[in-house]
Amino acid sequence: MAPLTQTQQLVAWNTLVTDADPSKYPRGDIKRAAAIASIYMGIANNGGINHYLTYSYALDGIETYDALIQLGANVAANQYKSILEQLNEPLIATTQDDRWNIIERLWTASLDASDLLTNDADKNILLALEKHIQDHSACYLGLK
Repeated sequence: MAPLTQTQQLVAWNTLVTDADPSKYPRGDIKRAAAIASIYMGIANNGGINHYLTYSYALDGIETYDALIQLGANVAANQYKSILEQLNEPLIATTQDDRWNIIERLWTASLDASDLLTNDADKNILLALEKHIQDHSACYLGLK
C-alpha cells in the first residue's frame, strides 16, 4: 500500500486515539493491542503509570505488556513489565474499586521514580502505533 498522505495520517491517528476501545476486539487482535497501547501512552504521559494501572481495571496487568510486545513496542513493554514485577502480584481484571485498592496497597514510594514513560518508551510506542496505522490504514480511514 502507498504511504499515507499527511491528512490521511492525521485522520487515521485521530480515529485510533478517539475510538480506542479494547472491548471492541477480542484478546490477541492487533487492533485491540493498538487501542490498549494508545490508552496506555496517553494516560501514562498525562497521569502516570500508576493512574493507568488504576484506570485499566477491566484488563489484567499482563495484557498491556502483551499488547505492547504485539505492536513491537518492546522498550515500552520492558519498562511496563519492570513495574509489574516490582508490584510483585498479578493484576487481574477486576472492578474499579478493587483495582484502586490493589494499586494503593502494592504501589511503593520506590515506584514513584518510574511513574512516567521514559522518553525512549514514549517514542517506541509512538513509532509502533504509527506503523500500525500505516499497516491497517483502511480500518482507521473507514474503508473497511
